[in-house]
Amino acid sequence: MYNCPKCQTPFEPGTRFCSGCGLNLENEFLINPVCPKCKNHYPDGTKYCDADGARLTTEDKLIPKCVRCGTEYPEGVRFCPIDGGAVIAEAFQQYQQQSPNITYTASGSMQVYPKASMGSRFVAMLLDGLIGFALAIPAIVCLVIGIVMATSNRYSYDEFGNCYRNPMGTGFIGFIILGVFLMIVPGIYSFIKDGLGRGQSIGKKAMGLMVVHLDDNTPCTKGRSALRQLISTLINIVPYLNILTMWIEPIMVLATEDGRKAADFAAHTQVIELQHYKGNQI
Repeated sequence: MYNCPKCQTPFEPGTRFCSGCGLNLENEFLINPVCPKCKNHYPDGTKYCDADGARLTTEDKLIPKCVRCGTEYPEGVRFCPIDGGAVIAEAFQQYQQQSPNITYTASGSMQVYPKASMGSRFVAMLLDGLIGFALAIPAIVCLVIGIVMATSNRYSYDEFGNCYRNPMGTGFIGFIILGVFLMIVPGIYSFIKDGLGRGQSIGKKAMGLMVVHLDDNTPCTKGRSALRQLISTLINIVPYLNILTMWIEPIMVLATEDGRKAADFAAHTQVIELQHYKGNQI
């Protein structure tokens, strides 16, 4: 036996509406409620998760189903192979209706945002490239000094006009080693830049962009940024494949609905405009 949360009228489990005030008990008084984000269970009648503030639901409403035929599917399936309908849990269909450009996974995380501005992405890429170049200047200077020291004054003439070879010494080796070591700095920036702050490199922050991890709807971390950059690097160093991706990646950014390139699909990330980010929306 339970009591209505509005008028305290007793009711039996399974009652849909309160006999005292007409309250929809199925929506306002949940039996064995569960958080759709953290999956924690709460006492009967609890409405919100005390860990993340999400509105609680029931287990049956977390099962992904086709919005057309109602067929149930395991998590990860996005479209029904029978009729092509979107597969989404009932608990999250209301968000899909409110924001048709945004798709949610069965766990409730945001999966696709509107495409970010191509102009902003290009300027952000240019700014990050300039920052990377600036960070590489000390390394370039050391390498140039080392190379000059190693190649200049290798031959001299004595007082009789005879040419002889000068010993080069080892001073140039130190500059070259230092230059190679300093090249790590721009390399580190290129790998972790999209994990800075709220998933924002310096260029993206200047242009109001960010990178979001779609699986859990959180800003890109340094680790995932490194994974994203590693994938792009591996693609670009493979012979012949790099020539192909030189054209394919920009085409993917322009042609796809969400503006994701190959590295984004592999790392489950997307470049979005910061104003569109809706973290902890549920």
